[in-house]
Amino acid sequence: MWEAELRTHGKENSSVFRLWLKFTWARLLLAFIGVCLNAVTSLILTGYMTEVITKYLEGLETSLPYAFGLVGVVVLGQLIRCFSFTAVLFYGAQSGSRFRSGVIGMTYKKLMKLKTINGRVASEIITIFSSDALRVLMNSQFFVYLLAMPVYLIVGTAYIYSLVDFWCLVTFGTFVTFFIVQVVLIEIISFLRRKTLLWTDIRIRKMNELLSSMKLIKMYAWEESFKHSVLGIRDTETKPLLLSTILNLICNAVIPMSPSLAIVATIALYVTAGNHLTASTAFGIVSTIHFMKIIVSFVPFASRIFGETRISFERIKDFMLEEEFEPPGCDVEDKENAIELRNAVFMWDGEGHNNQSEKSKDSNRHLSMASLALQSVNLTIRRGKHIGICGSVGCGKSSLLQAFIGRMPQITGHIAVDGTVAYAAQQAWIFNGTLRDNVLFGRPYKKELYTKVVHACGLDPDIRLLANGDLTEIGDKGINLSGGQKQRVSLARAVYSESEIYLLDDPLSAVDVHVGQHLFHKCIDKVLKDKTVVLVTHQLQYLKHCDEIYVMDDGKITEHGTHEELLVLHGQYTKVMEQYNSKMDINTADDNSLEDDDSDDDSGDESIAINEMTKQNNVKNSIYTAPTNANHEKGILTDRETSVIGDITMETYKSYINAAGGMIVTLLVLLVYTCTISSVSFSEWWLGIWIKETTETVKSKLSSQNNINDSMENNGTSHNVTTNTTLFSWAMKELQEEKEWYLSVYSYTTLVTVLFTFFKGITVGWVMVRAAVKLHNIAVARVIHAPMRYFDANPTGRLLNRFSRDVEDVDIFLPNLMDNLLQILITIVAALVTTAYNFPLFLIAIVPIGFYFYVVKVMASSSIRNFKRLENVLRSPLINHLTITCNGLSTIVAYHQEKKFIRGCSEHSDATSMALLLFEGSMRWMSLRMDLGGAAVAIVTTITVLFTKGTISPALAALSLSMSIKVSSVIQYFARNINETEARFTSVERIHEYESLVIEKETGSMEVDRRWPNDGRITFSDVLMKYRSDMDPVLHNISVDILPRQKVGIVGRTGAGKSSLAAALFRLTDLSGGHVVIDDVDIESISRKLLRSNLSSIPQDPVLFAGTLRYNLDPFDTFTDAKIWDALDQVHMKEKILLLDLNLELHIEENGENFSVGERQLICLARAILRQNKILVLDEATASIDTSTDAMIQETIRESFSDCTVLTIAHRLNTVLHCDVILVMEAGRLIEMGNPQALMQNPSSHFSNMIRAQTVLSLDS
Repeated sequence: MWEAELRTHGKENSSVFRLWLKFTWARLLLAFIGVCLNAVTSLILTGYMTEVITKYLEGLETSLPYAFGLVGVVVLGQLIRCFSFTAVLFYGAQSGSRFRSGVIGMTYKKLMKLKTINGRVASEIITIFSSDALRVLMNSQFFVYLLAMPVYLIVGTAYIYSLVDFWCLVTFGTFVTFFIVQVVLIEIISFLRRKTLLWTDIRIRKMNELLSSMKLIKMYAWEESFKHSVLGIRDTETKPLLLSTILNLICNAVIPMSPSLAIVATIALYVTAGNHLTASTAFGIVSTIHFMKIIVSFVPFASRIFGETRISFERIKDFMLEEEFEPPGCDVEDKENAIELRNAVFMWDGEGHNNQSEKSKDSNRHLSMASLALQSVNLTIRRGKHIGICGSVGCGKSSLLQAFIGRMPQITGHIAVDGTVAYAAQQAWIFNGTLRDNVLFGRPYKKELYTKVVHACGLDPDIRLLANGDLTEIGDKGINLSGGQKQRVSLARAVYSESEIYLLDDPLSAVDVHVGQHLFHKCIDKVLKDKTVVLVTHQLQYLKHCDEIYVMDDGKITEHGTHEELLVLHGQYTKVMEQYNSKMDINTADDNSLEDDDSDDDSGDESIAINEMTKQNNVKNSIYTAPTNANHEKGILTDRETSVIGDITMETYKSYINAAGGMIVTLLVLLVYTCTISSVSFSEWWLGIWIKETTETVKSKLSSQNNINDSMENNGTSHNVTTNTTLFSWAMKELQEEKEWYLSVYSYTTLVTVLFTFFKGITVGWVMVRAAVKLHNIAVARVIHAPMRYFDANPTGRLLNRFSRDVEDVDIFLPNLMDNLLQILITIVAALVTTAYNFPLFLIAIVPIGFYFYVVKVMASSSIRNFKRLENVLRSPLINHLTITCNGLSTIVAYHQEKKFIRGCSEHSDATSMALLLFEGSMRWMSLRMDLGGAAVAIVTTITVLFTKGTISPALAALSLSMSIKVSSVIQYFARNINETEARFTSVERIHEYESLVIEKETGSMEVDRRWPNDGRITFSDVLMKYRSDMDPVLHNISVDILPRQKVGIVGRTGAGKSSLAAALFRLTDLSGGHVVIDDVDIESISRKLLRSNLSSIPQDPVLFAGTLRYNLDPFDTFTDAKIWDALDQVHMKEKILLLDLNLELHIEENGENFSVGERQLICLARAILRQNKILVLDEATASIDTSTDAMIQETIRESFSDCTVLTIAHRLNTVLHCDVILVMEAGRLIEMGNPQALMQNPSSHFSNMIRAQTVLSLDS
């Protein structure tokens, strides 16, 4: 349908609203007929029946058959009204649910086609799924009342015309005026809502960024900085939110006020003109005007929802018009070629890369062409060839692979890729699922192929260590895997796909030497032997084995040829190889004795290293799956999201009350509501008294005058005519004064109501927004300070769900629902009190009816509450599925898994639609029965006034009847509000859960010297650590003493526990045993903030945040520009940054997407240099950096941190050869420790074997 819309109207004139009309027009028509039936029935029950019954009461005759007939009409009318109203709303919900599912499916399919995706687009699609889709549903429910508004206005005005002739125009004008006022208010509210949504998107984006980078934030003790950043955005978001809430409450207050003003204006002008007002006429007008109240109740609410839905439609349209991904063509000039590029130019900042902010565009436009473009690329890759690509950091290697898969916008030239493509990204994308799921990636399980792939990718030992084998759950983004494991899982996914072309973006940098050899020789060089492979790598020792090599620099291919041909050229390739070999020569010289004694067996040593792994691989398939229930439970990482069972607890209500300001503020709010609604009810009661007294006075005066006239005629006496005229004039003057008195009180009451309305809007709006903001802020503070295991067990999408949709419920829906609920509740109480006062016997009937209401409420509330909780819980997997898709979009599309993920989205969407319909269905079930109870109140009141004729004045009887009918008409609305308010409180309940969230415990608060740590000595004593109490230890009795200023290299197989050692040092996880002491201070005796702020770390995965370069390097603004520039110079990034006009104000996108991975690592290193702490942990900090830059960075580290204790976790052993001490880790244990030279001299040492393997391969190269 959207494609047809685009074809018919074009991009500019396309409309999602028109699409919605096409989708729902038939259902809208049926709903419109139902609303019209409900309108006519309601008018008969309110205006017409009130007038007929009141006339009957005013008359002298009593007729039981007539009275029974009136009761029968009321009963039939109430049944039609109840069932038609419920049917219209549920039918609308069903229609809305269908369109909501369609919108979710349509936007998700569009997501799959996007060329690029950044933080802005990701936050927008999350908002569409969580908020906009709900508004579409609600609009489908209530839009029909906008269509039916003329019907209500016309039939209501026509009936009042039958009562008071052209004075009906006063009523018409009053309602139109109020409607226009509300439309203006709604337009202002919509404008404010747009502003609020802009900041909501920014807040969600910041929360997404924060939750995704929580490990780094904790390691740098930046929790408070990011918390203030989020709360600052929240404060800005709150300003338009507060104004819109106040205006919305004022708009809601017009609902009960407008009928009163319409009644005052109509009756006052009618009586002032000299017309006689009877009870039947007056309360006929009153009842009809209450019928017309739908214009200022449902219609404005429907208008507000429609206004917000228009914003949603605009957002959906903008998203649907984002530029789509176009895969490269397959029209190669030579069928023997797999990939062809002819004079191709690609540019990230080109026409297709239009998702950046304007500021980002302006700043990035000044970047060097290397950062933005691939220039005049000419490249031909033959089928079955293995191609190596190398070059310095930021030269465009990864961009070239992005161009191959169509992700980098093409400006000019020809590109063709002929064959199925498998893509392994530089930063491996791992989704939440089992390890096997990540490898299969939607393809059927083939045991033989799977075993072969797992062996080739060296995953056997890792699977053996996992609690439930390859069925162990892997967290979102691979949080429970090391960098090397993630990379190998990504490679295994590519190999298992059995594609024709393999694009491998530096898969060997994150793994150790042994695993790297195995991956290249057993996987790339053997399993993929006959496949087309494009390998981007910084591991230069493997390039000799490639058929062809491309060397890149500044976005251009500078050299091309075989390994031998390039060496002969003595160009850039020769220089980097000589630099690499010089390092290897140092290793060889250091290991001379070892090689002299064993030179003939070098290749055998390599064979031992690889064959040892092969032997480990040749095990039974049972290592993949551990069948025991205990292992299955251990293999589950992500906690299942649960919801509270039973009633909303008092703790939840108390948390909201406390957030609003406490019990006193709550009581004051209730007092304001009582005064406002009581003033409205008083005006109606005063109208009844006025009509009663006026009618009786007129009758009395007329009766007295008639008696005098009769007496004069009978006696035949002649009296002074002037005297009689004076007496009558005096009586009429007294009557006029009484009328003015009643009118004055009535008018002043209305004025008081208006004043209370504005006062209520301002005070209550402020209180409710304050409650929402405080609940959000408390939740943010608790989540930020939660331990890392909490983020391991809870996917980002689940947390974002609460900070998006649940917060929106508390921000937007809850204030509106509570306002309506309190207004209706007090109105119903006032109506029942009035009726009971006039007819005490009515209390006899109200008891069983009240008991009926209570029983229905109890029966339905539990289901309604739990269905709402179910919808909240089922929404989290949908949002999580969405965030996973956004993170791995390139990989999903490259593997052609769009259908699988679209099917997954449909399943999650259907589950949430089911929960929404169950919620709406249960609401309608209860509302119908509540409405029937309200109808029973109206019927009982009708019977009472009819069969007690003469015991009370017709005016008061009509007042009671009018108010009971009013109750019956709002009881449905009351039932809906009381249930939905309680249901929305489940969002408060879910946010309140964070108030009791377990945060990182401070085991000590000891004060230390300001200069601590002075020396940087670190002592691990019998350290035992588990990431969770139900998991196996990841560190086993680690004991080591690291001396001040020592440079320590930590090596070992992937998953050996190297990064876990850093986690223990930073107290990311509490120790299960042992102690860590830094300069005679047990780290558990000081606060985490103090500890982490005095340590520096460069994590395995470089993390940059959306914001300026300065913000990323110095979020607390503690360093001068000169120091920041010096740090950038030390990491060799100053020259590149100086190309920018904005310099340190350069805008960095989410996760640093406008920099290469290697450049991100360099910026992270500059961040560590600025901190100047005594202890630095480098966790694979140079894994994505070329050899030349790595050499310079290692020199920088030696110079900048010469006076510091440095712990370097590395896979490339040459980066730790300069260290004073080497720690060799395996399976969480420290198996070897010593000076690197001494360890290399020992032929039986583990480190020596690792060096020998690397040296042999280098010499062979």
